Amino acid sequence: MKTRCRVLAVVGISALILIGRHAASPALAGPGEGPENAPGASGIVLGDGVIVPGQRVGSVRLKMSIHEIIATVGRPPKREEFPRDGIILYEWRTEGLWVSQTITSRAIRVVSVFGTSDRYRTNKGVSLMGTRANMEAAHGKGYRQYDYPADRITLIRYPNLGLQFGLVNQPSNPTIHNRIFQIGIFAPGDLPPLRKPSS
Repeated sequence: MKTRCRVLAVVGISALILIGRHAASPALAGPGEGPENAPGASGIVLGDGVIVPGQRVGSVRLKMSIHEIIATVGRPPKREEFPRDGIILYEWRTEGLWVSQTITSRAIRVVSVFGTSDRYRTNKGVSLMGTRANMEAAHGKGYRQYDYPADRITLIRYPNLGLQFGLVNQPSNPTIHNRIFQIGIFAPGDLPPLRKPSS
């Protein structure tokens, strides 16, 4: 079991490095909603690590201001602006956390965790590096799917829950294909990705 977990972690990190080259682009819900070359969380977990759809990721709540989130994490993030898409991205790589905020209203748009640490999990037990089958068994099939084959990712959104998953889309590598490398929350309702899916 430990060997299998180590193999998945190594494979997952490799996938994230590969995918990370594209993930800062609009493919994963827009620039400002994906890590750039992110190897994933290092094991530091915020709060209890539970992801409650539409509400919180550990101790970070969707309704917090960015200043409250920074105080909760305890250190300043890397900050990038994407004016064309109207997004500001705050990234805490060590914690495997990023937050996107709209430039105009300063409202928090998405709070996400990324990487290979299974210490973050949804309130129904779905963790990073879990499978699509785990996700569907726990949260159902009432989602919207956005495929980005060029970026090797699939974005799954549950609009009614305010929950999203980023999955590896690499059928040629069955070890990591359909594995979860990102889990995020947003206010329940329609939140389309900033970039149209590939056709």
